[in-house]
Amino acid sequence: MQKRVALVTGASSGIGREFAIQLDRMQVADELWICARNKDALEKVAGELDTPAKILEADLTNEDDIAAIRDTLKDEQPNVTYLVNAAGFGKFGDWQTISDEAAAGMIDLNCRAVVEMTRAALPFMRRGGRIIQVASAAAFLPLPHMNVYAASKAFVLRYTRALRWELAGTGITATALCPTWVKTGFEKVARESGGGHDVRHLLGAQSPESVVRDALLANKAHFAVACASPQSLMLRLVGKVVPSCISMAGWEAIRRL
Repeated sequence: MQKRVALVTGASSGIGREFAIQLDRMQVADELWICARNKDALEKVAGELDTPAKILEADLTNEDDIAAIRDTLKDEQPNVTYLVNAAGFGKFGDWQTISDEAAAGMIDLNCRAVVEMTRAALPFMRRGGRIIQVASAAAFLPLPHMNVYAASKAFVLRYTRALRWELAGTGITATALCPTWVKTGFEKVARESGGGHDVRHLLGAQSPESVVRDALLANKAHFAVACASPQSLMLRLVGKVVPSCISMAGWEAIRRL
């Protein structure tokens, strides 16, 4: 009998860690594979779980590390019941104040790694398998002073929606999670740039517990998008009906508050 595995990237902290905790409680797998760069933090998370955990220490911007995860999947031939791509980061600032390295890193981790990890896991998923890609409400609008981050999350949203269509009939459900601000380490990292205070306050930040709970429920209900808050739903509607020049002007006012 194949071992059931739930694979969570970005599991050392924030939303990824919370996914690992809630999937553990749901007993959806025989083993949780938790992936991040920080091995010590992963070991701490593993110690909080009842489900046995396999620690995958990996930098998902590194092709060799992703190749190693592919090899582990091929060697063990698990049944991947859940794939959660939660690894990612953002930076505040404009094109001049965000470094070239940070801009490239956001594209690599937020976009390319999501695609590569999804493609690595899909051959090992069966009917009933579930994919949750952590995008953001930033995916709904172009956001000056967060331009690369918002664009990278728009990529995740569009990729997930198209993938979902391709998976029709397979019994595998894909959902894009699009929350607004979440109380994690995101803000600390985002402010570590030349324009770190271009976004002054993270208004209405949610708890990771509620965001993950809503994401798991939305995925079970076969929703394509999990907004996880009224604010996110409002931004989704704004993105559909309001011209971008107007929505960007509104964002300019909000980010200065």
